[in-house]
Amino acid sequence: MKNGALRITGIVLGVLIVASISACAPAENVSAAQTQQTLRRLQAAREIDLSDASDPAVGPVASGDYSIRAENAAQAISDLEHGQYVSQSQIDDAQFVPPKSLSLEQRARLVGELKAARAMDNRGWWDWTRDPIIAQDFSVQEIKANRAIRDLETSRQVSWLEIEEGLEIPEYP
Repeated sequence: MKNGALRITGIVLGVLIVASISACAPAENVSAAQTQQTLRRLQAAREIDLSDASDPAVGPVASGDYSIRAENAAQAISDLEHGQYVSQSQIDDAQFVPPKSLSLEQRARLVGELKAARAMDNRGWWDWTRDPIIAQDFSVQEIKANRAIRDLETSRQVSWLEIEEGLEIPEYP
């Protein structure tokens, strides 16, 4: 009787182990499939960035942007291939391919977003005047937003890095 109970317990444990292993296997396959899909998207973005960087029609500012983005995609690809952690925001940033040119509507939308970010920077400055270092962070961000707004409104060449920096809002508790 004792041997029968142990045998049944062993069988039940065996079934549970097999079930848990097979339950994990599809998750690993799904994760590997997702990683491969992400790698393909990153490689496609990198190739577009490299192609756009070599296009003489985009100008030196945009060419530099594309080159930097291609390098960011290459770094994300390398990290993923070597099993290192890459955040979703890094992946999203590396997959983003800026347009070669902006329409008037796109410029206006970006100016609106930058003005909203500038207002938040200004509010942050007032909220943190008791801490001059933090207040200065907000002041610097406001200057970056103003620079990007000026370049967009005057149809100057503006880098996506400059736009992204202008949209940043320092976060403090």
